[in-house]
Amino acid sequence: MLFFNHSMAKSTPVYPILFIPSFPNSKDLSPHIKPSGSGNAPVGASEEQFGEVLNHYFGDWVRSQQEMLPDGHERPYTADFLIVEPNTGLHLDIEVDESHSFATGEPTHYLGDDDYRNKCFVDAGWVVIRFAEEQVVSQPARCCRFMANVLAKVTGNTAITKQFADVLPVTPMKQWSRPQATSLRKKKYRQRYLSPT
Repeated sequence: MLFFNHSMAKSTPVYPILFIPSFPNSKDLSPHIKPSGSGNAPVGASEEQFGEVLNHYFGDWVRSQQEMLPDGHERPYTADFLIVEPNTGLHLDIEVDESHSFATGEPTHYLGDDDYRNKCFVDAGWVVIRFAEEQVVSQPARCCRFMANVLAKVTGNTAITKQFADVLPVTPMKQWSRPQATSLRKKKYRQRYLSPT
């Protein structure tokens, strides 16, 4: 598994967080485990709006709530969004990470929380890109620019990046620990960037 993001080894991961599997054939990047259909996982507070932005830039390459059943598992994982590059079959699992659940108040997507899940997707041949929810709310076009650059890097096709020539890079954000996620809930962190001004 190839992994890179903005952080250095042994430091706190920085969003966007990126995992790229090793592909044996550079012309066929389709995963060995394909989606098994649409799931019914809860949709995050920011995902509907971000989905519209994804559709604007990537069109019919975008699917939401796609399930992937890893080998040896009884239950599938559901990707927030899936982008499928049609020429190579490359699958991008796009995840929107919030620090805590509105429904339960429980911390989520903290350091180490998604490690096994990420591994399952990468082992299945999917690229995984994780954004902090605040990034997709405050800079959705920049997040799309990041995705387009990943598509270009992995597939070698840079055409998709041309529409982002005037879009700045996404501002990085450190991933939170479990105690930090609890603190963010107490400070009503999500409400601040999700509430209209």
